[in-house]
Amino acid sequence: MRTIVLKILFFTGSRSEYGIIRPLLMVLDKVDSIHYKLIVTGSHLLEKFGNTIESIKKDNLSGEIIQFASFEENSSPGLTEFNTVSENISKICENEKPHYVFITGDRIEAYACAIGAHFSKTTIIHYGGGNISKGSWDDIYRYNISNLAKYHFVTNEVASQNLKQVPSLLDKNEIYNIGSFSVDYLLDFKVKNDNPLYSNSFALMTFHPSQKLDENIAEIMEQTIDYLLSRKMSIVITYPNTDPGFEKIVSVINKQNDSNVTIHKNLGSDQFYSHLKQAKLIIGNSSSSFVEAPYFGNPILNIGKRQDGRISDKIISHCDLNIESIKAWIDQQISCNFEKKNCEQLFGKGKSISLAVDLLNRLSNECKHR
Repeated sequence: MRTIVLKILFFTGSRSEYGIIRPLLMVLDKVDSIHYKLIVTGSHLLEKFGNTIESIKKDNLSGEIIQFASFEENSSPGLTEFNTVSENISKICENEKPHYVFITGDRIEAYACAIGAHFSKTTIIHYGGGNISKGSWDDIYRYNISNLAKYHFVTNEVASQNLKQVPSLLDKNEIYNIGSFSVDYLLDFKVKNDNPLYSNSFALMTFHPSQKLDENIAEIMEQTIDYLLSRKMSIVITYPNTDPGFEKIVSVINKQNDSNVTIHKNLGSDQFYSHLKQAKLIIGNSSSSFVEAPYFGNPILNIGKRQDGRISDKIISHCDLNIESIKAWIDQQISCNFEKKNCEQLFGKGKSISLAVDLLNRLSNECKHR
C-alpha cells in the first residue's frame, strides 16, 4: 500500500483563531504522517491590532506560513475583503492541492475561506461548528461554514446536537465532539506557578462590538472602567476584534490615562492564559469567557446579548447593559473576596488534541484507499 502524507491547509484570520489551533499545530509538528501549512491573513497583518503575524512567526512552527493582506488598517471586513480572501484561498488550494482545509470558528474571514475552498473543490474540516451566539453576525457565518464542510470537529455536546439538527448537513455521521484544543493547553498552564503579573489585584476586560443588536458597548465599557477604578481595582484591557463598530471601543480604550489601566492589543496565548489565571474578575462579552476562562475558576461576568445562546458554565454570571447591575456584581465579588469556584468542564478534560490527531490519521488512511 502506498504511503500518503496528509496535506492540510490551516486558516487563521484573527488572533482568536490562531490561539485556538496553536496547541494542535504544536503537536502536529511531531506527527510525520501529517504535513500542514498555515494561511495567515486578516487582522494578523494589521499594526492597529498588534501585527500578530510576528507572534505566529516567533512560535517557530514547522508548517510554512502563506500570508496575504485582506483589508486595510482602519477598516472592518466587508464585501471587498471577503472577495479578496475567497479568491486567494481558491488560488492557494489550486496551487497546493491539499487533501483538506481546516477552518476554525465563525469569523467572516473564515467564511470567505470556506467559500474559496468550496469553489476549488477542496474538502473542508470545520472546527467549532454548532455553537450559537445570537448577538453577533458570527452565528450566520458559523452555520454557513458548517454547511460547506464535510467533517465537523465540535467542542461540546450541545454543539454536536445542534449540528445534527441542521437539515442541510450532508453527513451527520461525520460530527465528532472532541472538546477544545485551548482547554488541553490551559489545563497544563493551571499547574504552573506564575510570578505575579501586576502588583495590584486586577480585572481582565475584553469587549467586542455587538452591532447586530445595536448595543452601546462602548458606553457601558467606559462606565464599568470608571466604577472599577473607583473601587481601587486595576484593569487590564485587551483590544476588540475587527467587527464593524470596533472604532468606538478602541476610542474608549485609547482615552484611558489612569496608571491603573493597562492596555494590550495582543497578549498571545501564554500571556492571555496567565492573565485569566491571575485576574480577580473577568468582564466583557468575549467567547473566551465561556470556553477558557471558567477552567481557572475566577468570577466571570458576561455583559449584553452578544453571546446569547452559547452553552454557559454555571460559574458565569450574566447581565444586560445596565451599569447598576454591573456595579452590584462587582461589589458582591469584592465582598466575597473574589471567591473561586469549580467549573463544569463543558469543553473537555484535556483529550481534544489527541482525539483530533487520531481523526486526522483516520482521514489519512481513507486517502490511501481512494
